[in-house]
Amino acid sequence: MELCVTGYSPDGPRFKHLFGRYVEGFRPWTHCDKGFISNHAKGIAPDMEDGPVLLEDRLFYLCGVAGPDPSRTRPQDARCRTNVHLAVRPRKGSVAAVGSVFGATFVIKDADAIPIQPPSAELLAAVREFDLPPAHWRCKNFQFCWQYFNASADDIRAHHEVRTERPAAV
Repeated sequence: MELCVTGYSPDGPRFKHLFGRYVEGFRPWTHCDKGFISNHAKGIAPDMEDGPVLLEDRLFYLCGVAGPDPSRTRPQDARCRTNVHLAVRPRKGSVAAVGSVFGATFVIKDADAIPIQPPSAELLAAVREFDLPPAHWRCKNFQFCWQYFNASADDIRAHHEVRTERPAAV
């Protein structure tokens, strides 16, 4: 797979956090970057420049987190519009892409996008059972891992790492 970045101007707004992960599993009792059982992809960072980045042919997750917008009364609410999330699996001949409010476009060649679904009924039941805060279950990284890996409320309770894919995710 190859990530091609265009329009990410060094003179314009930048992501506060920008990273790529080769995801192998999930820690459902936490969220954001800490929830991934993963390896870092080299060459992806907030200070990166336009150009290609070679990726391994593995389950991959690109995440760009914008800083809070101080002009909003609840800056965290803007993140759903400013953050970038793209989960892909290798697939020769396919292309997955996502744009950003900063003007950057991230295109991954030989990759098939995995759409991140809204929280399922099962996930919302676990949220209620463990009184997880909105920052936890609204996190796209968490939502992706919950849908992709075969996690359950028991895994949250027992702090089990989950590495098995859900049958529907394959």
